[in-house]
Amino acid sequence: MYYPLQIPYLLNRTFSQHVTYTETAAPECGGFVLCFWTMQPVTSCELTVQNIIAADGCIDLVANFKEQKIGFAGMSRTNFHFDMEMPAHFIGARLAPGAFSQLTGLSATDAMDTFLPVKTVYEDFDEALFFSLPFDKANAYFKQFAAEKTKRKKPDVFTTLFHTLSDQECFATKELYALLHFSPRQCQRLFIKHFGIGPKMALSIVRFQKCLEILTSPHISPADLVNITGYYDQPHLIKDFKRNLGITPLELIRSYQA
Repeated sequence: MYYPLQIPYLLNRTFSQHVTYTETAAPECGGFVLCFWTMQPVTSCELTVQNIIAADGCIDLVANFKEQKIGFAGMSRTNFHFDMEMPAHFIGARLAPGAFSQLTGLSATDAMDTFLPVKTVYEDFDEALFFSLPFDKANAYFKQFAAEKTKRKKPDVFTTLFHTLSDQECFATKELYALLHFSPRQCQRLFIKHFGIGPKMALSIVRFQKCLEILTSPHISPADLVNITGYYDQPHLIKDFKRNLGITPLELIRSYQA
């Protein structure tokens, strides 16, 4: 099961001092939404907080109450400097990789590494009503809207593909082509359409996220690093991890267990 982790509270002390980040399951959305999340201010201080958003292959539906904006957005690579003007409230739905394209009929490139206003996709979303509601009621409206858009739909082979890849010990691109019965050129085109990233990047993200899941286990120790699969060797693991998260695996373990 692919469930990517976002852990800004471990990566930025200022973030954790001023922002509360929470995630909740989304069973009502039939596998299209991995989780609903919120970010709310802890204090009333006016300041800019930098959020680190790790690469996960997902496109989120995000509402920013301070700026009165809601739309779809994803990041093909980790954003180490995502500025948030606090105090502010956010609500989000993290769509499974591939879900945005299946649900909307659009290419994932329309929302990857950019911001696509929700009204350009769903004209029936009542932004005026949504932003006029108290936060808790807006959150309920948001979840109900997501449930309505996914009702009676079944995730296709692309929306479930990251789950398939996550369940494997290791995948090379040639094995991926064989799994999907597509040529390398077809795979490249289809991945760009459904995920907004190529096959090689998708595999890299799955491998990194599996590593992140292991490293945030309560019982992980530095000695366990040698048992993490999917990497050529430990230097490869450290290099890939630092590229995606900005710190080494050992530094993450220390932060998580502190």
